[in-house]
Amino acid sequence: MMKNCLNSKCGGNIKLLYDYGSNYNFNDVSFDCTTNSYSKPKIYKCNKCELKFSELAAALPNKQVEDKYNNVVDNIYIDEIPQRRKYFSNLYKKICYNFNKDQSVLEVGSYYGVFGNIIEPNVKNYSGLELSKHGADYAKKNYNLQIFNETIEEHTKRQLKYDIIIMADVIEHFSNPFKMLEAIEKILKPDGLLIFTTYNMDSLYAKITGKNYHWILPMHLFYFSNKTLKNICLESNLKIIKIKNDSRVVSFYYLLNKLKLIFPKLKYLFQYMSKIKFLQRVNIYVNLFDLNIYFVKKIRK
Repeated sequence: MMKNCLNSKCGGNIKLLYDYGSNYNFNDVSFDCTTNSYSKPKIYKCNKCELKFSELAAALPNKQVEDKYNNVVDNIYIDEIPQRRKYFSNLYKKICYNFNKDQSVLEVGSYYGVFGNIIEPNVKNYSGLELSKHGADYAKKNYNLQIFNETIEEHTKRQLKYDIIIMADVIEHFSNPFKMLEAIEKILKPDGLLIFTTYNMDSLYAKITGKNYHWILPMHLFYFSNKTLKNICLESNLKIIKIKNDSRVVSFYYLLNKLKLIFPKLKYLFQYMSKIKFLQRVNIYVNLFDLNIYFVKKIRK
């Protein structure tokens, strides 16, 4: 039974925030980005720093989490690549003023290379870190990207430095985001920029939906707010300088599959709708104002 905050620099007492009566077998937890599982783990909250995290964040050894990601094969994501490309194109437009042809860029969690393929032509050199061997191989073969199939801790041993480090919906997956930010600080140049996206647990939509918030998923180990992100960044000599709203693009077919999981009593209606041909080709722009883009700079010592 957990008693203290998983951030060792905090050490505050925790309380059970959301209880779904779950009893997880680690071997059954899917780490695919587009998992069809909608079972939810227990969520805890630190009384001191207000950080929220999953029961799995403490229960799963870091090495086993890495092994899980090494074996990920996400065919649903591959099917959704046209929509992912639209989303990442929109995301790049929101951050592109930070990029130029003299920069070295690292993407942590490059997955199947969709975002990297958009970034790479606009910078001096691009590299990706991806634990999924299937995802790394796909990005190399289909986009000719330089992808390292290794952890960020392993990557620091290469003693490379980067102007920009990108993480798109990745920080919530780390079993130890605190050490990950420390590693990023080491390989970020003095005037470098970290840009990452994640959900905001203090957003109005997250508060309204509470324990039914759709981003509470088995592979998401930590649940941040703007406040908790600012604090843990500062602990690693990093400062959030700007926050922008983010949005998503998904196919209507993909959205219906997710709705079947969220509203099982209506699954037959969603199944019927998913068979309508023209609806399968419709793209849906989703913005619930709960997703953010964070811009982070190193603090000069």
